[in-house]
Amino acid sequence: MSSVSEVGWDWESPEGAQATDVHPTPVGAVVELEAGLIGLRGDTGEELWRYPASDDEDVGAEISADGTHAVVRSIADDAEPTAVLLDTTTGAIVQEVIGWDGQSLLVDDERQVRRHFDGDGLLVEVADLVEGQALWGQEEPASCTAGGLSRQVSSIVHPAAIVLVVYCADDVSEGALYSPSQQATHALVALDPGSGEELWRYESTEEDTEGFLPDPEVARFGDVLVARFPGVSDHLLFDIVDGDLVAESPGPVLDVTEETYLARGGQEGDSSYELRGFDGQVLYSVAADPVDAVVALDEGMVRVRMERGPDGDPIDAEVTLWEEGEGTVVETGLVVESASRSEPGRLLRVPGAVLLYPPVAPATGADEIGHIVALQ
Repeated sequence: MSSVSEVGWDWESPEGAQATDVHPTPVGAVVELEAGLIGLRGDTGEELWRYPASDDEDVGAEISADGTHAVVRSIADDAEPTAVLLDTTTGAIVQEVIGWDGQSLLVDDERQVRRHFDGDGLLVEVADLVEGQALWGQEEPASCTAGGLSRQVSSIVHPAAIVLVVYCADDVSEGALYSPSQQATHALVALDPGSGEELWRYESTEEDTEGFLPDPEVARFGDVLVARFPGVSDHLLFDIVDGDLVAESPGPVLDVTEETYLARGGQEGDSSYELRGFDGQVLYSVAADPVDAVVALDEGMVRVRMERGPDGDPIDAEVTLWEEGEGTVVETGLVVESASRSEPGRLLRVPGAVLLYPPVAPATGADEIGHIVALQ
């Protein structure tokens, strides 16, 4: 999308249904309910399909890493679990799923990633989605080039790679991770989902980890992985498929598009937002109060704006065009009883719209997503 200027459509949770999350799909979005899924068209808000479960069922759902499929698992009283694989574009049942345990992550419509946690960290296993048969699995964590002890602390799943965040040091026990003062190497290790073979890796060594968390800050934006390693000032942008370092940002990265990325200014106290090319060139710079919920578009950026009110907290959008630099408020009609200060609203780019909604925030008593608006 080039830009947005108004609310094109809105969606409200059906009576008796409790929405808990929203995911992008090839044609719009899937709204995750406590008792099923609803598929929406991004450009019109039309409900394309609905997969409900009865009220007496315990339901779990997972969306594939590329958004094209979803698996829904239902457990009725005194009955064996049943699960189906859905096409998120049409809602059609692709096949009965036998081997999904309700917790594994979906790589695609054929494979799932099982994560095994214990006192020594994380190990991953990839299994067939239908039968549940293991295709390959780790027996020990990935190691660092220099050798020594290692511990896997987290993972990110993409259709073409499973990226493991690895911590290597003389002491990798859980106690040492959070009370560190030692030399340590932090690594990103990408594995082929089909074979488990290593595709690429990136390592960074810190001489003294005192004051640093045990793992890098890592986030996925489509096919780009953004990481900030302990002791390294720049935020690094990797092509998640081949591991190429595509950019280095001096400031925190907030969004990534096909050809650009949006970041905060790199200087301390700098409140500007910078749209940069992957070559590092600053294309546009806009001064604005810092917020984390931001989406970059061709002609500008969209930010979440929240104000405290006597009868609830309004959550609106502020649109700033690159060429003009001044923000325009789009009133959305979203009002919550008490908005989270850290994340009052969430923005989600989907085909045909940018969705804005207040996320589930147990700290403020918000246990569901009652209202979604589409900015167009």
